[in-house]
Amino acid sequence: YAFLLFQEESSVQALIDACLEEDGKLYLCVSSPTIKDKPVQIRPWNLSDSDFVMDGSQPLDPRKTIFVGGVPRPLRAVELAMIMDRLYGGVCYAGIDTDPELKYPKGAGRVAFSNQQSYIAAISARFVQLQHNDIDKRVSNCLGYNHCGKEMKFFCGPLGRKAFCDHE
Repeated sequence: YAFLLFQEESSVQALIDACLEEDGKLYLCVSSPTIKDKPVQIRPWNLSDSDFVMDGSQPLDPRKTIFVGGVPRPLRAVELAMIMDRLYGGVCYAGIDTDPELKYPKGAGRVAFSNQQSYIAAISARFVQLQHNDIDKRVSNCLGYNHCGKEMKFFCGPLGRKAFCDHE
């Protein structure tokens, strides 16, 4: 992986314009001393894709907001909102967590619900299948406390929305 930061949006557009498009993906041919014209995938991130308000009339309630880990990096907030709304209804906001310095997705997000019923349905499901192009992930909606990187075995919503693995 490599992350490029540009001062000007026009530089990002120039990079995109220099790319080849194949199956909806962008590639730039890069040469090195050992390889000539190797296609390297370019994944630009539009900063406005980090947040999506689905229902602006609803106030955001942190008590009805879930964390979603394992989000495919190309997935936009609007897509996360649509997936979760289709599954559980009542989505009023979705956000993609980005690195504070790089402003690129970290692979996690947040979804706020407008009602308790949708929120409970989402946390009760524990896992959701997120698909984006050729990426298909089964992700947990909460990584819990002291998460060691292993899949959560126990999820206890009534006890403060804590998730536990065998190593805690």
